[in-house]
Amino acid sequence: MGHHHLKHIAVILAAGKGTRFKSKKPKVIHKILGKPMIHYVSLAVRWSNPHKILYVIGHKKDEVKRAINCLDCVYVEQEEQLGTGHAVAQTKPYWENFDGIVMIVNGDLPLVEGETLKNAVKYMEALMKFEGAPIEGGEDYRNEKVAGVVITTKVPNPLGYGRIIKDKHHRIVRIVEEKDATFEEQQINEINTGIYLFYAPYLKEVIDKLQNNNAQKEYYLTDVITLLNQMGKEVYALLVPDYTQFIGVNDRWDLAKAENILRMKYLQFWSYAGTTFHNPESIYIEFDVELSPDVEVFHGVSLKGRTTVGEDTVIEEHCTLNNAKIGKNVKILKGSVIENSVIQDNAVIGPYARIRDNTVIGQEAQIGNFVEVKNSTVGEKTAAKHLSYIGDATVGKEVNIGAGTITCNYDGFQKHKTVIKDRAFIGSDTMLVAPITVGEEAITGSGSVITKDVPDKALAVERSEQRIIPNYAEKRKKRKKDG
Repeated sequence: MGHHHLKHIAVILAAGKGTRFKSKKPKVIHKILGKPMIHYVSLAVRWSNPHKILYVIGHKKDEVKRAINCLDCVYVEQEEQLGTGHAVAQTKPYWENFDGIVMIVNGDLPLVEGETLKNAVKYMEALMKFEGAPIEGGEDYRNEKVAGVVITTKVPNPLGYGRIIKDKHHRIVRIVEEKDATFEEQQINEINTGIYLFYAPYLKEVIDKLQNNNAQKEYYLTDVITLLNQMGKEVYALLVPDYTQFIGVNDRWDLAKAENILRMKYLQFWSYAGTTFHNPESIYIEFDVELSPDVEVFHGVSLKGRTTVGEDTVIEEHCTLNNAKIGKNVKILKGSVIENSVIQDNAVIGPYARIRDNTVIGQEAQIGNFVEVKNSTVGEKTAAKHLSYIGDATVGKEVNIGAGTITCNYDGFQKHKTVIKDRAFIGSDTMLVAPITVGEEAITGSGSVITKDVPDKALAVERSEQRIIPNYAEKRKKRKKDG
């Protein structure tokens, strides 16, 4: 063999339905922190640097393929879901002439770490002594007996898992499914994680000999170990202490538990990178979010999609950011919602503001409470502090937008644009009926419905003249008495 690493091919099992999910969707595409469960398994497998990745797909295979979204992977179809052994047998054409390891990973293990898989490959190489010192004659010494490794872990409650029966040299004698375990065997808390490594030439010899004479009428991959033992080959247990990595997701409550663990891991990661979280248990963060040093995040905040947050920004309680690009030293006050939008440095947003649909808020701008901005650009140092709707608008710099201003952008058929130029002053309760342009330094009187363009520096007022009727209250009282 000469000196070399053993290559490995990864097989990810993603064909199952996930009956206990009670779902129309296949189990492995249910989301954890905004990504399908299978995404995390794929990530860990890639980290181990496989020669090739094979996915076994079956139930609603097109949806699963879309979720996996991998160009250089091979998809192998399992028409009927007849068990893990049967699934691996379908992949045989891809490794039957492969002198290396076949690593098999269940698609419902989103918490497994890439490093764990990498170490398992190294452990198997060491057992086979593939990098051993050459003995006289130059060839590596190789232990022909070693056929595989199963990753195992010890759990506080082994209920429902296959138990590992092994000898004192960590060789697996057999794996017992719970249904078939004796009372003594049920007391064993070392369990099968569903991650296996087999030497391909040996796996090839036994994979077609599996029987389905069990309660489920399925072909179990665990029976491969018994068959290898019968050939005089050995399969070793690699015990990994951190059992949380191997929480299998069999129903939606497992999904919630796995999401919680992963969420706390990500919060911990960003915390070490310089973000302060207050009450992290209450904060939701998705996989693609990126935070900067000296960001401060308060209770009940949701950070979703491809959100990025710049240094020194503070996000107060109960804000939701989704695909939001937030600059430096921005204040996002409580209860604000920002979606698919950009907030530039030093802006102040909220409390209770809503910014959406490709809006850009310029530097040092202030968007206050109960202001909604949609599909608009707002220039630097512009202020809209209360109770306004700004939609499909281009607003310049240093504009003041009075309370209750509304862009009337929709005429019942289509949306129209509003343009407000630099340093304009829009009086409270102005209705801007689009399409319309308000010029530089122009002013609108409060309570006006503006339907024509306003030239630079002009004042536009539109309201009927105020009438005063003296002593009206007395007249009213008298009318009532006489009536």
